[in-house]
Amino acid sequence: MLTVIPPLSPHLPLSVFYGPPTPQALKTLAGFRTVIVQTSLYTPAQLAALRGGGTRVLGYLSVGEDHPHGEYACTPGCAAYHLAVNPQWGSVTVDVRNPAWWAELLRRASAELQHADGLILDTLDSADPEGTLALVQTLRAAFPHVTLLSNRGFGLLPGLARLVDGVLFEGFSTTHTPAYAALDAQGLAYTAHWLGELRALGLNVCALDYADRPALAQAARSRAARLQVQTFVTDRALTLAGGLPCGSALWGPCATPETGVPAVAEASAISV
Repeated sequence: MLTVIPPLSPHLPLSVFYGPPTPQALKTLAGFRTVIVQTSLYTPAQLAALRGGGTRVLGYLSVGEDHPHGEYACTPGCAAYHLAVNPQWGSVTVDVRNPAWWAELLRRASAELQHADGLILDTLDSADPEGTLALVQTLRAAFPHVTLLSNRGFGLLPGLARLVDGVLFEGFSTTHTPAYAALDAQGLAYTAHWLGELRALGLNVCALDYADRPALAQAARSRAARLQVQTFVTDRALTLAGGLPCGSALWGPCATPETGVPAVAEASAISV
């Protein structure tokens, strides 16, 4: 039986980690309230230990694209619902109206939820919005008491708001493509706009940012703190269970060793 758990809180500490469950990674993940992981890499006992310690475990589910994930194989063109290859990730966009994809997605969701408390719904912006929203409605109806967290999905609003427990805002202040960098002024205005829209709909929001150096991570956390949203800063491959270290803190603006006051290096580059 699936455990009924409360919805996400607005500033919920969150880890997004797709690396292997090493002993150190498991210890780090146990310190978070919610973790998003690739459940197929874990044993049922490892997942049970995390959940038993009070950590909410969310499995991964790609809605608008098919790609290799755990035991799921994906050769472009091998399924009737395959459309075009996404060269950035080697994934394949899908026909979200195809009944075969609906059946496959429900099967994958069920497998993820055998040892998890909910799902992160990814690639919501990759396919037909109306068909994608219908798929999310089907997932919610099939699993009414689990946590569903959407990765962005702005094109599905406002209908999406009543189906999910919160939104993971990926790329809130930084990007990893084509290189790790702060968003430009247009990108920052875009993310600030959608943060406002999400909050107006009553949705809880956590952010996900990317960095390859402490100063960039610090800047992302500083902007998130100003806008009162918690962000998890990591690498492109999502292999840092505790996020990218920044000075003496992993959460919020980093304090300088000398004063304890939040440092502002690069912060001006991503201010709104």
